[in-house]
Amino acid sequence: MKFKKMASLALAGIMTASMIAGCGSDAGTGNSGTTGGNTTETQTATQTADTGTETAAATEAPTASHDETYTVDFYDVAANFQGVQSGWYGKIVKDKFNMDLNIIAPQVAGDGQTLYQTRCAAGALGDLIILDNADAQECVESGLIHDLTDVLANYPNLMKYEKQIKEFNSMMGDGTKIYAIPLEMNNNGPTDYRQLHVYTYPRIGWDMYNEVGAPELKNTDDLLACLKAIQDAHPTNDKGDPAYAISMWKDWDSYFMENVAQLTKWYGQEVNGSVMIGTDNSIAPLTDKAGAYYKMLKFFYQANQMGLVDPDSATQDWNSIVSKMQDKRIYLYWYSWQYGFWNTPARGEEGVNYIEIPVADTNLYQPSDTYFGDGRVLCVGSQVSDENFARLMEFLDWYASPEGVQIQHGGTEGLIYTVENGKYVLTEDGFNRFSAEVAVPEDQGGGNWNDGNNQINQWIVASCDVNPDTNEPYGTDMWSSTIEKNQTKTTKEWSEKFGAADDVEYLKKNNMMTVVPSINIALAIDTTDISLIRSQCGDVIKDASWRMVFAKDDADFEAQWDAMAEQLNGLGWEDLVNFDTEKYGPMIEARKAAQ
Repeated sequence: MKFKKMASLALAGIMTASMIAGCGSDAGTGNSGTTGGNTTETQTATQTADTGTETAAATEAPTASHDETYTVDFYDVAANFQGVQSGWYGKIVKDKFNMDLNIIAPQVAGDGQTLYQTRCAAGALGDLIILDNADAQECVESGLIHDLTDVLANYPNLMKYEKQIKEFNSMMGDGTKIYAIPLEMNNNGPTDYRQLHVYTYPRIGWDMYNEVGAPELKNTDDLLACLKAIQDAHPTNDKGDPAYAISMWKDWDSYFMENVAQLTKWYGQEVNGSVMIGTDNSIAPLTDKAGAYYKMLKFFYQANQMGLVDPDSATQDWNSIVSKMQDKRIYLYWYSWQYGFWNTPARGEEGVNYIEIPVADTNLYQPSDTYFGDGRVLCVGSQVSDENFARLMEFLDWYASPEGVQIQHGGTEGLIYTVENGKYVLTEDGFNRFSAEVAVPEDQGGGNWNDGNNQINQWIVASCDVNPDTNEPYGTDMWSSTIEKNQTKTTKEWSEKFGAADDVEYLKKNNMMTVVPSINIALAIDTTDISLIRSQCGDVIKDASWRMVFAKDDADFEAQWDAMAEQLNGLGWEDLVNFDTEKYGPMIEARKAAQ
């Protein structure tokens, strides 16, 4: 891979994006928080992009025959489900395209790396493929990915994101072809953050927080003390089931303990491979004792010492966590989308919704909205027939269309939302779809709504992008009708106490958050030696991290950390850190250019 060329192309692209980022960015359109001028901005961006690839004139896409059912093998690193998509979403895809989506999920399969290598060796990873950037680059070089260069212009919904697609693909292969569609794109601008909530931050039930005196939280010690008081008062939920302040899960772990890695962002660092990248653009080894991985791992250890950690944490999976959240058996959330498993307007009026509680010494590492994509891409397998290729491209264009994106982020009209005076309004089932069992009518696929939700678990267009049919974001939490309905007892009392409309405003106003430009570039691929070192070191880090959470005392915790560091050094840790430091250098330079 021509890594230096790729880095320079990425930097040039980001610099172009940063110069146009302000176009129309202050033209608000009311409660939705959306902005005007996006069409002009996108056209300007497209005109100024120079990726070495000429845009083909749009022609009519090949007609795709739907006469025979097509079972699509969909290799998907994001999926938490393996098998054929069923339920209401499966019915929509079947009715529109006569397709069955057979999802192949490496993180569900058990040994994901072996599955990946076996399918690559067979020359057919999947008909549709979702991969992390680096793996996609490797698959392009191995000839496993279909060239989209000559057909992209035929698909108008994908072409709305031509700028971003071309910027990313300028870093793949020789930079002149289109192989991959970045995921989670938007047309709001490369440095914008429009969400109503930050991604990761401490969230506690408003009633329980007030019950224990609504204490000021200066640091994580205060947070643990608050959680201890809550758990002491509520050792079980209302059904009598055991409840804990903190519950974790293993099945999202990669080369480190994912629950710990997400919380490092509270203190200004994001874990990337063997290193942590800071809001100040610094790079430090994950094993740095002054760093956030050590700090947040010790946070979980201290929580366990206080009896606050669910003893099922080391053996349960994500599905178990969902069930416990729905039954209010967990008192600390740290992802914004966890709200959906409990919060509703009705519970907000009762004052029992979860909500952000500021911790004074945090400096949140908050990536901007993923204008250029989120680090994963969607590709078509090179082995598909011409007929199936036309069908897959038709599906992908729909997946990026206002209809497809609205279904993805807002569900189905009638059951999940209604249209009132041109605005989308959630129904009661819409508000409850993640926190309760919402029955789907048989003519729409039947079953439970959540079970039938899109199991692909990644989308081409982010929820913060604007639906041209409503001039509001696709995400239901950002609809003006939802914002109005969510002005409940919980949010009003929170705003009065903390002097801000929401957590984003509070953290910005108090200099407790740094918005970091999201940079989506193809990074250096691991060599064979580095891949082996990374795998071996990852196993050590995961195993040691989980053991340290349950260490018997402080001395045991420190001894295990030191033993981990020593073992890593014997496996080539220094070489891995040096590789990752060089690997992420271009990303940091591109980020600086975008600021």
